[in-house]
Amino acid sequence: MIIALLVIGFLLIIIGVKTILFKPYPKESYESSQIDLNEESIASHLSKMIQCKTVSSDHFEKIDESSFIDFKELLKASYPIVYETCSFEEIKPQGLLYKWKGKTNQNPIVLMSHFDVVPADENLWDIPAFSGMIKEGYIWGRGSLDTKGTLCGIMEAASYLMEKGFVPENDIYFAFGGDEEVSGPSAPNIVEVLKQKNIKPAFVLDEGGAIVQNIFPGVAEPVAVVGIGEKGYMDVRLDITGQGGHSSAPPAHTLAGELAQAIVNIEKKPFEAYFTLPILKLIDTLGRHSSFAYRVIFANLWLFKPLLKRVFWKMGGEINAMIRTTTAVTMLSGSPAFNVMPPQVSAGINLRLLKENSPDQAVDRLKSVINNPKIQATVVSSREASPISDIDTVGWDKLKRAICKTWPDTIVSPYLMLAGSDSRHYCEISDQVFKFSAMRLTKDELKLIHGNNERISIDQLLHIVRFYIELMLVF
Repeated sequence: MIIALLVIGFLLIIIGVKTILFKPYPKESYESSQIDLNEESIASHLSKMIQCKTVSSDHFEKIDESSFIDFKELLKASYPIVYETCSFEEIKPQGLLYKWKGKTNQNPIVLMSHFDVVPADENLWDIPAFSGMIKEGYIWGRGSLDTKGTLCGIMEAASYLMEKGFVPENDIYFAFGGDEEVSGPSAPNIVEVLKQKNIKPAFVLDEGGAIVQNIFPGVAEPVAVVGIGEKGYMDVRLDITGQGGHSSAPPAHTLAGELAQAIVNIEKKPFEAYFTLPILKLIDTLGRHSSFAYRVIFANLWLFKPLLKRVFWKMGGEINAMIRTTTAVTMLSGSPAFNVMPPQVSAGINLRLLKENSPDQAVDRLKSVINNPKIQATVVSSREASPISDIDTVGWDKLKRAICKTWPDTIVSPYLMLAGSDSRHYCEISDQVFKFSAMRLTKDELKLIHGNNERISIDQLLHIVRFYIELMLVF
């Protein structure tokens, strides 16, 4: 008994000491640059971009090519100094690549965005989705957040600095795609062009995390989450076939019932959780700012990892998705009539893969969990998770500096991006690929991305421009 008490006491001492030492890292103070922006001009430029209905599609015949042409012409008219200063080339089918020559070409950087947008059901919008209306301090329209606002910010920042005679230390490339929303070929084609020119970017920045609050247990401060990698992707179709017929005399187990049981098995047995480098960096950064009770847990992962894995699973959502490969049943099909048993029942499952789970491994695990040889699993599409970018680098430090200069009250933290972006293609030519949308967004504003009534505040847009100016200055 005495030995047990001594062990418990020693354990509590270790936990306490680790918690006390688990303090926030010293925060550097940066002085913001003096930047005077033309609010009316910038807002007008984004408004006009939104009015170009650049909706992308997997089917070429459904694309309004004239809107894409109008958008490209609008860029030339809005930012003449960029076209005068930079070399420029169009890369088929919808890629735009600009090179701003710096003092050296040793450490080039790439700033990315895309100008295609997802469709909008205008019947569900309060203001027409492609009006670009400026009202009560907001610019309304599809693409204002995703990501014409970012593209506008890059071009405005470049114009601002060019007009002042600024020359960057390193070559800066602006790479914009017009088919990101459908995972089109423009971005990989741009990467291929850069490869042929033997250009190896020292730093790449695309859309990704944003500045958000109340996303991490015990942390109330605004946090800029920067993706240092992104999960893989896989679509799997489950099919079971058999004897259909009249529903008046069903068998003991219908095809739909067997498939339903497979789905229940999948959801009951999630993929194994892993505390990968991005989640460990996230905890190490934000855990130090959390309340004492949470710091006890985060400072002592050696003891509490099993507990956290279960808690995160129960919580679901983004925090759970960062530590495991996820499965989401998104499609179901069977009989079109109540009184007819279908001869085939199908389900569609979308998986977002951790680096630890290859597509082949994921399919094998699904089959094992389903445990029904009559159900066939077919991979419709897949890609592996991207490599993880190192944050102990000059590029990360400069990105962090630009963020803190623009939003001084913000904690900057790495994380694992759950969605996909064009930046994954750049991992072929760079080991410094980061994903950050330079916006401060509430939970309600995050829901506007791909949703109804998408809009951006003019103040937010001006902060995007300031961020890119700060970023170009430090590089």
